[in-house]
Amino acid sequence: MRARSVLVQSLERLRLAGCPYRFRVRSESPHLTVYETQRGGRTQTAKGFSADDDESVFALTQLLLDAQTNLKAGGDGLDWTRLSGSSGTPSGTSGQTWGEIRRLILADIAPGGPKARDRNPFVCFSNKGYFGRSFPDEQIARTEHLELFCLNTPASIQANRADPRALLIQRNYNTSGFYGVIQMVRYLAKKGVAIATPALCSKLEGLKSAAGRTKAPAPRFIPRTSDIQSWLDQLQSVDPLRGWVMAMIATYGLRPHEVWHIERLPGQGVENPTFIEISVFEESGGSSTKTGHRFALPLPVEWLDRYRLMDLPRSKAMLAALRRRHPIKTADSADGGLQFWNNTELGRVVVHWLRNRGREDRELPIKLFGYHQPRHVPGQPQPRAIRGRCKCYDLRHAWAIRARETTTWSTTLKAASMGHSESIHAKRYLAELTAVQRERGMARQKAHDEATPVMAPLAAQSSVRKPVE
Repeated sequence: MRARSVLVQSLERLRLAGCPYRFRVRSESPHLTVYETQRGGRTQTAKGFSADDDESVFALTQLLLDAQTNLKAGGDGLDWTRLSGSSGTPSGTSGQTWGEIRRLILADIAPGGPKARDRNPFVCFSNKGYFGRSFPDEQIARTEHLELFCLNTPASIQANRADPRALLIQRNYNTSGFYGVIQMVRYLAKKGVAIATPALCSKLEGLKSAAGRTKAPAPRFIPRTSDIQSWLDQLQSVDPLRGWVMAMIATYGLRPHEVWHIERLPGQGVENPTFIEISVFEESGGSSTKTGHRFALPLPVEWLDRYRLMDLPRSKAMLAALRRRHPIKTADSADGGLQFWNNTELGRVVVHWLRNRGREDRELPIKLFGYHQPRHVPGQPQPRAIRGRCKCYDLRHAWAIRARETTTWSTTLKAASMGHSESIHAKRYLAELTAVQRERGMARQKAHDEATPVMAPLAAQSSVRKPVE
C-alpha cells in the first residue's frame, strides 16, 4: 500500500506541474516506463528506476521535473540516457553537475522524501552546506572532490582553499560522523550518481575497518538540582521567554520540541492543576502524526511558583510568543490526516540555545554545568566527578534522576510522565545515577514501604476460617 501511495503522489506532482514527461507502471516489467505527453512522443523503459522502490520513484519524479525546467529555459529537456544509468563520460566525472546532484538529494531529504527522517548525512548538499557553498551548480561533479570531502574535515578544506599552506585535517575514521559519510556515499551510488564509485566506497569501508571499534559515546554531564535552580533564576531576568521554556523543560522533564505541543498548561486543569497535557506523535517518513496525548508531572513542585509557571495568562503569552517566533509547520497527509513536519527543527532550536558550536553568539548568555561520575573500580580510589557543559537533554535526564532520588513514585508512573517505556527509563535515563543518589532513593523507598500497612493477600484472607460461635 505504501509503494502505491508514493506512485500516486508522484504522478500527481507531475500532472499538477504540467510536466511533458510522465511515467507509468507496466505489469510485465519491474521498471517504470517514461513517455512524452505530446502526440507521437518518445517512450522508453527506465531500467535504472524500479516501480517497487519508493526512492526510485522519488528520484525519477525529480529527474522529470528538472528536465521540464531545463526545457522551459531553452535546453534539450530530458536526457534519455540517464534512464538506464549509462553515462559514457570520462573517468572521474559523472556528466552530472553539482546542481543536479544537489537537487536530487534535496528532494529526497525534503518532507515526505525517502531520507527525510535521516537527513543529517546529507545536509552537506543544502544551500548552506559544504557542496552548496563550495561548487557552483553548473560545475561538473568529480570523484576527487567527493573523496576530498569524505577524508578530511570541511573546515580544513575551506582553510586550505583560502591558504594552500594550511594543512588538511583528516577525519576520525571510527566515529559516527565518518559512518554518516559512508552512508551518504553509498546512497549516492544507489541513486546512480557516478562520482560515488565502487572504488571510493571500498576505500571508505577499508578506512573504517582499519580504524577499529567505535569510540565510546561522550559522557553526559547531569546538572545538580541546586545548579539548575540557580541557572533558571538568572535566566528569568536575562531572557524571560527562553527562561520560561527552559523552566518548563526542567520542571516537567520534556523533550525540547514538546514545549510547542503543550495542550494544557499548568493551572488549566481542574482536578490536577499541576499536570500538563502534551501531544504524542508517531514518527514516519520525516513527519509526525499526532496519535494522542500524555500528562507530565512537575518535579519539584516548588518551581511552578518560583518561575511563575502557574501564572496562566503569562504562560499563555509565552507559549504564543514561542509559536510566533518559531511556527509549527503542518501539511495534509494523503489519508486526510494532519502531519507535523518540523518537530526535529523545533527541538534543534532549543538544543542550540545551550550548545551551538557554529554560532556561539546565539547560545544562552548563562551557561549550565553538570557532572559526570566515572565508574569506580573496586580496590582503587574513588575517581572525582568531572565537570562539563550541559546539553538540553541533560535536563530531561536530571528529571529522571531527581525522581528516583527524591520520590517514591513507581517506575510506571515516572516513565508515563516522560513518555517512554519502563525499560528505556531504567536503562537509558538512570545510567548516570550515582551511588549516593541511588542510596538516598532506596532509603526513601524503604521508609515509605515500612510506613505503609501491608495487606494480606486475598487468597490468604479467604483461607482463614471464621471462629465457630
